[in-house]
Amino acid sequence: MAKSKSSKPSAAPQAAPPPPPSWPAFMPPLPVVELYPELHPATPNIVLLSSFFPRSLCRDYVAFLKTLPLQTTPSRPKKGEAVRVNDRFQIDDPAFALRLWETTGLKEVILENETIKDLWGGQPVGLNPNIRIYRYSKGQYFDCHYDDSNNLILDSVPVKTTWTLLLYLTSSAEGCIGGETVFYLHDRKSAAEEIAVSLETGMLLLHKHGDDCLLHEGREVQEGEKWVLRTDLCVRRG
Repeated sequence: MAKSKSSKPSAAPQAAPPPPPSWPAFMPPLPVVELYPELHPATPNIVLLSSFFPRSLCRDYVAFLKTLPLQTTPSRPKKGEAVRVNDRFQIDDPAFALRLWETTGLKEVILENETIKDLWGGQPVGLNPNIRIYRYSKGQYFDCHYDDSNNLILDSVPVKTTWTLLLYLTSSAEGCIGGETVFYLHDRKSAAEEIAVSLETGMLLLHKHGDDCLLHEGREVQEGEKWVLRTDLCVRRG
């Protein structure tokens, strides 16, 4: 009697991605002040937007973010990666990325401000839906590294990321001491050449990444907690 052919085991169904968080509303409505981008005097690769979030909204977000399932980064990084010691949460949330882009005043500043509108490496079309939350507690830090550019599809449009966006939700005003973002202009860590950006609650820091990324680090937090929301600017590819 011929043996019956054994059927291949069916592939296990892939787990559905977790639903996005119920992010707090932007209250009061944004922007609360006219946004004035500041080019860093030492380099056009760093742009600062003060009061992007008001302090009250930052407090609301920190209280909410504390309820998310943050994960501590591995103590031993993968080969070629910088040492990073923090707690993080990551989610793909196109709707929230669109809110940050269209309802905060950011889109208008990026596209229309004469000082910065030609910096972006292409036509800006939105923000990376990959939203990352970082919490640095006392003793945590991110060693020197570069941020890569990534290709993705945004609303059926091929795009690439060109600038990192870091929204600081805490600073010394909330008891966070240390944690400065420090850039180095010549691809080497040198105290004489460093550009240290201090935390400012509600400030958005944009810095160019990919091939033109500056070597940078997040200094160790000495006291309190540093909370950061991270995404990236996307420009049209091709």
